[in-house]
Amino acid sequence: MLKHRYNYCVTQQNLHFEIIKKRFPSIDLTDIKSLAGNDHFVYVVNGEVTFRFPKIPKEINKNRSEFLKQFSKLSPIPIPNIEIIKDEATNTYYEVNKFLPGISFYPSVAGSFTSEELSNIAQELGKFLSSVHSFSIEEARHLKIDEMNPKDFWEYMEQNENAYPKFKRVIFPHISETEKKWVEKVFADFIALVKENPFQTKVIHSDMWTYHIIVDLDNHKLSGVIDFGVRIADPARDFKAFEYYGSNFVKDVYKSYSLPIDNNFEKRRLFYTAHDEIFELTRAVESGDKEKIQKQKVSLSKYVSEHKS
Repeated sequence: MLKHRYNYCVTQQNLHFEIIKKRFPSIDLTDIKSLAGNDHFVYVVNGEVTFRFPKIPKEINKNRSEFLKQFSKLSPIPIPNIEIIKDEATNTYYEVNKFLPGISFYPSVAGSFTSEELSNIAQELGKFLSSVHSFSIEEARHLKIDEMNPKDFWEYMEQNENAYPKFKRVIFPHISETEKKWVEKVFADFIALVKENPFQTKVIHSDMWTYHIIVDLDNHKLSGVIDFGVRIADPARDFKAFEYYGSNFVKDVYKSYSLPIDNNFEKRRLFYTAHDEIFELTRAVESGDKEKIQKQKVSLSKYVSEHKS
């Protein structure tokens, strides 16, 4: 399985390099840096331009690109403007955007920042999310942005094969009884909460995870945010990554967030963080990569031990 995946990746990479060379004819392969991506093959050329190729080749929806063109005029921080291109010779769709310099704001990176630097970044992110969540829902619908129904979201989480039933089936053979009970409670509490209290939706980034927040290591400042999922959904979902930077960071984000927050916002925020820990382990198990599985098992165990109710 892994050998087959390796051969597939090498074949795809060769195709991608040929496509990149069409745009940069004199490029040397040493000037192309490959980055890790869950759903895309990602390359940075000359430290200036980012190429993203879907791992499952397909036509790329232009809705997100159109949203970013409009929102980039409103965003208080840098975000990528995406150009969608089709290579006619190979029928390959890909995205191109200006490279946003910096590194992902992993918790290990945040550990080298001072309290003041973290507070400044938190406040900028609060203002950023205020701007995203203020984007007109009517305009987003005009752009055909995907929209969830908060009234039946509990049912999706409880019954859909891509949600809780899948997570249980895939990861329960790999985790302890204590962790199983914790996962069960996390989903049971959330499902009961949103079933009884449907939330108000906003236009959201939809994939605000630690590796999509980019910082400059030289001056310890926020460089921008990348990889928008873009959806009309629960705004609490966009706060999920902040749990990894500490309670003061979360408080500072809230302080600079200018939109109203409902009584259950914090509970939903914590669910989405837990959900993604569970999701990442699920994805690792499905990949069959033993190193990734072990890494995510350790991550989930650590999270559970720090968030026992």
